[in-house]
Amino acid sequence: MQIERHRGLPGGRAVLGGVLMAVAVIGVFLSYQQASRRPTEPVVVAAHQIRVGDVLEPDDLRTVEADLPAAAAEGTFDAVDPLAGRVVLGPIGEGEIVQSGSVTNDSASAGLHEVAVSLPREQIAVGRLKQGERVDLFVTYDEQTSSVVRGAAVVEIGAEDEGSLTNDREVTLVVAVPTGEAVAAVVHALRTGDVTVVRSTFAEPAGDDPLVFSGETSTSTTEEAGG
Repeated sequence: MQIERHRGLPGGRAVLGGVLMAVAVIGVFLSYQQASRRPTEPVVVAAHQIRVGDVLEPDDLRTVEADLPAAAAEGTFDAVDPLAGRVVLGPIGEGEIVQSGSVTNDSASAGLHEVAVSLPREQIAVGRLKQGERVDLFVTYDEQTSSVVRGAAVVEIGAEDEGSLTNDREVTLVVAVPTGEAVAAVVHALRTGDVTVVRSTFAEPAGDDPLVFSGETSTSTTEEAGG
């Protein structure tokens, strides 16, 4: 008769070693999982297709959680409210992230008056001009040129008969000006002088005093009065 010997249970050291090994494996796994998980941040996207020249409203936008590289996140927004009232400079597709370069820096002001300006193409800086950008209007009478409106927002832009903006034909701009007096000044300039439209989107904010050029000197009406 053959007697078999029962195998003994693992000793205390072996059990402890196995437990420590299991804990180490779990720790490595959790560390890897934590390292591979990148934090997400709220980012504003378009709730629907948004056109150039539109003034943003809260319903046009929504926030989503996104994982963006630091460089890309710098030009985005994390809340809807700061964008309300801004003018869109470039088309934004549904679900597309709203970039700071796609909207104006400031909100559109309420109570603006819209004035249509139709001029020969060479008198309007249309090469790179887009809806939502800002322009200065100057008028020339004989030997003097002065600014009529500065920093006016372009509400609409188009060529005559829907033609190309690069053709030698009239181009119509609809610009938003702040007061009735500014409207009267623009209309008077169009009827009595030669008006030129200058793109000023990236220029320094315009002052209150009009610019005046006469002969070989350039000044403002305030400086002229003081001199």
